[in-house]
Amino acid sequence: MPANLTPQYLEAEQRYKRATQPDDKLAALQEMMSLIPKHKGTEKLQADIKRKIAQLRKETQKKGKAAKRHDPSNIPREGAGRVVLVGPPNAGKSALLAALTNAQPEVAPWEFTTRLPEQ
Repeated sequence: MPANLTPQYLEAEQRYKRATQPDDKLAALQEMMSLIPKHKGTEKLQADIKRKIAQLRKETQKKGKAAKRHDPSNIPREGAGRVVLVGPPNAGKSALLAALTNAQPEVAPWEFTTRLPEQ
């Protein structure tokens, strides 16, 4: 059966095809769903749009959850530059860092006291 799609629906479909961001695609799909004629000829098309909307919502929810984790090895960029202190255990790297900055790394007389990067 023919779908008899309106020009507004076809414009929304073109916006969906051109969209690169999931939010833009989701908005275009929702507009397509609201503009599609509701009859027997468009049942499969409606089901396809609903499936795409559900997939995009699932993808955006997954991305939001993954971003909340904290990676201790990732130090955000701040100030004029970054400095990396490299050397063998008990060489005084943490003591030097504590003396030169406001950082408070754990300093102890045994090896491998500092376990995570300091900011």
